[in-house]
Amino acid sequence: MSHLLNSITQSVHKAYVKTVEKVTPALSTSKFLEEGVLTPDEFVQAGDLLTYKCPTWTWEPGDPDKAVPYLPKDKQFLLTRNVPCLMRVKTLASGIKGKDTVIKVQVGDLEADTEEWVAPALEGGSTDAVDVPTIQESSSTQTTSTIATSNNDNDDDDDDDDIPDMDGFKIDDNVIEEYDPASLQKGKGPAHEPEPADDNILRTRTYDITITYDKYYSTPRVWLFGYDENRQPLKPEEIFLDISEDHAHKTVTIESHPHLGISNAYIHPCRHAPVMKKIIQRQIEGGKEPRVDQYLFIFLKFISAVIPTIEYDYTMEMDA
Repeated sequence: MSHLLNSITQSVHKAYVKTVEKVTPALSTSKFLEEGVLTPDEFVQAGDLLTYKCPTWTWEPGDPDKAVPYLPKDKQFLLTRNVPCLMRVKTLASGIKGKDTVIKVQVGDLEADTEEWVAPALEGGSTDAVDVPTIQESSSTQTTSTIATSNNDNDDDDDDDDIPDMDGFKIDDNVIEEYDPASLQKGKGPAHEPEPADDNILRTRTYDITITYDKYYSTPRVWLFGYDENRQPLKPEEIFLDISEDHAHKTVTIESHPHLGISNAYIHPCRHAPVMKKIIQRQIEGGKEPRVDQYLFIFLKFISAVIPTIEYDYTMEMDA
């Protein structure tokens, strides 16, 4: 009975949000410092800096029939393709490490369009435990994971406890000091045909990650679409293996992408603004002047707590 009531509540809330979005104009006055939110223009500013500093990210126009009027036609959402996901969250938590292994990631339409990554292989024998990263932890090597494909009846969850508390979040580590030259370079798109078997290559899951502007919450919203080692779309239960256990089936759910029209996993944005507000306040208290165009670098840093094994790029030089 409680599950039924929860489903009804979520459905009613989703319908309410969609109704409000239709009749309410997008935010036009900056409240970045006060509330941690963005106007559409500020979202574009932040996206421009992200695509400039991290070429793996690009602006996309999407389907013209689904374009929103408050964003430029050629900047409807941000996209990064073929992002490696080298291990499952439980494997990360176990801290099992082994010898380096070459991993091949296809980044174009042809079999020759590949890049090789060196990553730790997994071996047994280690019992040292490593905690799954949380928002309180700040590591320059943090990565992220996702959810995608297939329809699911799970709806939004507005539980304020879904996102971990930010009291221990360190501002200095939000934006990595140096650009990582080993980050995955931009590709033309995923190829769906599996490659011939190669005993010397360990293939990995990959994800396409998009960032849209959420008009209701006035924050970015992250969407995830995953592929297995043979370039086949991941099933929802497979995707949840790449989501932090604290967020799977809670803040991460399945819904049709607003521009692509296919089912993606997305991270619910209900707590994004309060988290960003805390980070901004601590920057000010530390004598730093927050920059709205750096918003997405900080945002993607704390999102890595939800998807800790998907290695998307969010690095930049602080003096840029």
